[in-house]
Amino acid sequence: MVNGYSTNDGPTGDGDGRTAAITAAIRELAYAAWATSREDDQDTSNALFERAYLGQYTSIDSYVIGLVDGYQLDAKLDAAIAQPFRRHIDIDVTALGQDLVASGTLYARLAVPVGVWVFNGEIE
Repeated sequence: MVNGYSTNDGPTGDGDGRTAAITAAIRELAYAAWATSREDDQDTSNALFERAYLGQYTSIDSYVIGLVDGYQLDAKLDAAIAQPFRRHIDIDVTALGQDLVASGTLYARLAVPVGVWVFNGEIE
């Protein structure tokens, strides 16, 4: 539940229709931000956008936390490093995000009204 509503049922009870409309509006805003940030000679096709767009997040750190969770990196560290050493080893999410941006692996645009849209920087 989010804000007292099932994630499949908005306050008006229209379920997936409302969620789909919100998702489409967010993607449309993300596309507009992405397309205007491209050079005049760069491809701005919807197909390329769909390949490059990674989603909207509250911050780059939020995206990186999702990567760490998705790759189960904490579980892999737990399995590979015995206690008491493991409790002193942690993934620096902020530094990892900064490295991914600095290397061009990903980039972000400020999202309206809040957060960032994250894009795969390796897809041109």
